[in-house]
Amino acid sequence: MLNVYFAAPLSYYPFRENHIEILKSSLSQSLGWRYRKQEIIVFTNRFMLEDLIPNVYRTSIPVDSARIIRKEEVRPVIVRRTDEYTVGSGLSGKGIALWHSHGYFYEASLDRWEWQRAKLFGTVEDLSTMAYVLPYLTVMLENAGANVFLPRERDFQVNEVIVDNDRSTGESEVVLHLGTGVQDAAPGFLFSDTIFAGENPFRKGTAIRIKEDTASFIPDIPATGDYAVYVTWPLRADNSREVKYSVHHAGGTTDFIADQTIGGPTWIYLGTFHFRSGINRAGGSVSVSDASGTGAWVGIDAVRFGGGMGNVARKPVNEIIANQRSVDAAEPVTQVEKPMAASISWKSSGKPRYLEGARYYLQYAGMPDSLVYSPTFYKNDYNDDYMSRALWVNYLAADPGSELNNPAGLGIPLDIAFAFHTDAGVTPNDSIVGTLAIYSTATGNGLFPDSTSRMASRDMNEIIQTQIVNDIRLQFNPSWTRRGIWDRTYYEARIPNVPTMLLELLSHQNQADQVFGLDPRFRFAVSRSIYKGMLRYFAYNENRPLVVQPLPVIGFAITPAGEKRIRLSWEPRPDELETTAMPDRYRVRMRTGSGGFDNGFIVNDSYAELELETYDTVYSFKITAINAGGESLESEILSAGIASQSAGNVLIVNHFDRVSGPSWFDRAGMAGTEWWNDRGVAYKYDIFAVGDQYDFDRKSPWLDDDAPGWGASYSDREGLIMPGNTFDYPFIHGSSILKAGYSFYSVSGKYFTNSPAVPPGFYRAVDIIAGEQKTTPGFPDRSRGEFSIYTPAFMEKIIELTGQGTSIFMSGAYVGTDMQLSHSDSTAIRFAANHLRFRPRTNHVVSTGSLYATDASAPHFTGNFSFNADYSPDIYSVEAPDAIEPAGPGASTAFRYRENNTSAGIMYAGNYKTVILGFPFETITSEEERDSLMNQVLRFFENLK
Repeated sequence: MLNVYFAAPLSYYPFRENHIEILKSSLSQSLGWRYRKQEIIVFTNRFMLEDLIPNVYRTSIPVDSARIIRKEEVRPVIVRRTDEYTVGSGLSGKGIALWHSHGYFYEASLDRWEWQRAKLFGTVEDLSTMAYVLPYLTVMLENAGANVFLPRERDFQVNEVIVDNDRSTGESEVVLHLGTGVQDAAPGFLFSDTIFAGENPFRKGTAIRIKEDTASFIPDIPATGDYAVYVTWPLRADNSREVKYSVHHAGGTTDFIADQTIGGPTWIYLGTFHFRSGINRAGGSVSVSDASGTGAWVGIDAVRFGGGMGNVARKPVNEIIANQRSVDAAEPVTQVEKPMAASISWKSSGKPRYLEGARYYLQYAGMPDSLVYSPTFYKNDYNDDYMSRALWVNYLAADPGSELNNPAGLGIPLDIAFAFHTDAGVTPNDSIVGTLAIYSTATGNGLFPDSTSRMASRDMNEIIQTQIVNDIRLQFNPSWTRRGIWDRTYYEARIPNVPTMLLELLSHQNQADQVFGLDPRFRFAVSRSIYKGMLRYFAYNENRPLVVQPLPVIGFAITPAGEKRIRLSWEPRPDELETTAMPDRYRVRMRTGSGGFDNGFIVNDSYAELELETYDTVYSFKITAINAGGESLESEILSAGIASQSAGNVLIVNHFDRVSGPSWFDRAGMAGTEWWNDRGVAYKYDIFAVGDQYDFDRKSPWLDDDAPGWGASYSDREGLIMPGNTFDYPFIHGSSILKAGYSFYSVSGKYFTNSPAVPPGFYRAVDIIAGEQKTTPGFPDRSRGEFSIYTPAFMEKIIELTGQGTSIFMSGAYVGTDMQLSHSDSTAIRFAANHLRFRPRTNHVVSTGSLYATDASAPHFTGNFSFNADYSPDIYSVEAPDAIEPAGPGASTAFRYRENNTSAGIMYAGNYKTVILGFPFETITSEEERDSLMNQVLRFFENLK
C-alpha cells in the first residue's frame, strides 16, 4: 500500500467517486504502475479522499453512518395549528438557526455606531444578505414546516408595543381571567426604553403562572400596519406542553401551540399579522390558555408587537480589545488601555432594531452576557457580534438544567445552523468571484457532543453549495464560479454544536457579482436553492420523501359568476428544475376592505367560487400552492367589488409583474449602478438600500470602509423601507372604481392575454395597470427581454376590445418608452397610434410629480394631481415618467406635467375612448385625487359619440 499526502487545498474540491478513480489512475501511471490504483490511499486535510464524498453521492463507497444524524422526533417549541393540511414531507419539525451577515454595531475605539462593512453599489453586506433571508429563505423554510430562529430582529415595523404584567406601552393591558389562582414565577421581562451594559431585561421583571385560567394581552397599536408577534414565558419543568396562543388580528384568528417546558425567557416568534391602530379587543389581542387538558401550569409574561427601534446603549470601557478576524477568534487578542473620558455618554444606534447586529438583539432577547452576547465582557462589540451567533445556537439547544431561574440553555430542538454572508474581492477583468462554502471539523476531536462526526457539516455544505451553483448555472450564468469547500476554523462554523454552513455566496465588492446579487429574481432563485439543499440533506439523513414545495401560481383571475358570486381561477406553475414541485391543493385567502388576510380555506382544484358578503366593499384574494413538501410563496393579490347601484362593469388588468435589479453601466473606466436611469423594482419592498452610488471610477482605491473607493455610496436611505412591486395595485384602482359607482373584477396580465374572447359590452372599460412594467434583460441570455408591455398577445387583445367599442384606461411610467425596448418598436408604435391613440415622446421627462388637466380636456377633466417621484413609505417612486403625445384625429393632450408643460396623458374619443397616462395611477399620493381622477375617467367613458 502507498499513502500519498496532499496539502489541505485538495480537500476544497467537491470529490465524487469517479474523480478519485481518475486521480489514483493518474498516480499509478506516474509511478510506472509500481502501485495499482487499488493500493494507493490519498490523504488531504487529515482525511482520505473517500471521506470527503458526502453520503448522499456515494454508490460503491460504504456510507459513513457516524455522520448521519437520526434524531428522535421531538416536539418543536412552537407549532402553527392548521386543520386543513399537514406538511407530510418537507422540513416538518426541523429546527434551523439562521442568520444574515453582520449589522450596525458600536465601534468603541471610535465611540460611534457604524456598519461592519463598506457601503458599495447602493448597499452594504450587513443589509444585502437580509434581502435573501427575510423575504425569501425564512419564508420558504417555514412554509416547508421548519421552525426558524434568527439572532437578529426580523420585523421591519419601527413601532413596538409591549404588553406585560409589569409594565406595558401606551394603554396596553394584560387581563387575567382567573379560576383556581395565580402563582409567582419571577424573574420575567421588564420593558425599558434603554438597556445598558450587563442588563438582562428578562431578569428585571416578574412573571406569573396560571392554572385552568386564561389571559388576554391587549395592545395599544400606534399605527395601522403589519406587526410581528413575539411571546415569552417563565421556563418551568411542570409547565404545560400544550399552551394555546390565539392571535386575534384584522384578518381573523390564528392559533399556535407552544411547549412551555422549553424556550421561555426569550422572544419566541409566532408570525406577522395586520393590526388596526388603537385598542381593538376583538381584532387586536393575544389570548393564552392551556390546551393539554391536564390542568398544567401556563406561564404568563410579555407579548411584543413589532420590531421597534434599537434600545441597547453603548459606550467605551477602560479596556478595549482589538477587532479580530473570525478565523482567528481563538487566538489571543491585543488589549488597549483607553481611559474613558467623563464626557463620553451612552449612545444607542438611532436605527430600527432590524438593522443592528446580533449582539444587541440577543441582549434584548434575554441571552446571558458572557455566555452568549458579550464573550469579550463588553470590550469589543465587533468580536461579540460574530461570536454571539454561534454561542446563541448552543444556548438555544442546550438542556435547561435543574436551575430554571438561571438555566444553562433553553432546550429548543435545533438540527442545523446556517450563516449567510457575501465576502469581499474584485476581479481584474470583472469576472464572477462566485460561491464559497465553509465548515469546520477542528473541535471536539472531530465530533459533535452527541458523537456525530463533524463531517456531517461537510455533507451539508457540499449538498447546499452544489444545489446553489447548479441552479445558478442553469438559470443565470453558465460560468458561475464554484469556489472551494473550506474546512476552516471560522468561529461561526466551528462553535455551533450542530452541522453548520457558512456561505459566502458572492462578492459584494465585485460589480459582476452584484449585477446578480441586487436582482430579486436572483435572490429568489438562490434562496430556493438553499432551501432545496437543506431539504435534500434532511431527506437523505432521515429517509424522508423528497418533495419540493411548489412555485407560486400564475394566471390568476377573478371573473363574475352571477349576482354577487365570483370565480377565482389560476394555474400551477411547473418547476423546470424540480419534478416533485407540483401542487395537489391550494389555499385561498381573503381580505375584506383594508383589513388583514384571513387564514384561508383549502381547495383541491385550481379554481373556487364564492359569494361576496356585501355590496360596495372591496374584497381581495391571494393564492398559495400546496403539496406534501409545503406551501409556495403567495401569488399576486387581485380584488373585486360589486356596486349596489352599479353603473357598469370595469375589468382591471394587473399587467405590472416586473421585479428586477437596477440598471448598470461599464464604459471608459467608469462603472456602477445607473440609479438615475432605473432603480429596478423590488419584490414587495427594498430593505437593503443605504444610498445611491457616487464613486464610479474603477481606479478609485479602497482606503478604509469610510472611503472605499469605487462603488462608494451615500447613507441617506438607511433604515427606509423602499416600496417595490407589492402586486396589490388592483385594490387601489378598484377602490376608486367602486367609489365611482362601478363594479369591478381583476385579472393578471397572463390571464388577460391568454383568456377567451371577452363578451362584447360586458365591460364598460378596461383599466390596465402598467406600473413600472418595461422590457428588462433576462437571464441567462441578457438579450432576451422580460416584462414587456407590448407583447403580440397583449396588442391582439386590445385590438379585440377596442373593436367591440370597449374603452381603455392605461397608466404606467414606461407606456411610451417600452416601445423602443421591446424589440418590436415599429409594430408597437403603429399599434399605439392606431388603437390607443398616442405616440411616445420622451422618458425621464420630469423629476417632480405634479400635473394638471389642460383646458382642452375640459369639461371632462379638471384639477391638479401629484404622484410620487421621490421617496414615500407607501408607494414606489417613479424616477422616469414618460411624456406621450396624442396621435390622430379625436386625440388630444388631457394632462401636462407642471414642471415643463410636456404632455403627461392623452384622451381619445371615437367609437371607443382611451385615456393613457405616462405615470402610474396608483402612485398618485392622495386618495382623494385618485378617486377624483378615476371618477372623471369613467364619466368620460360613459357616452360614446
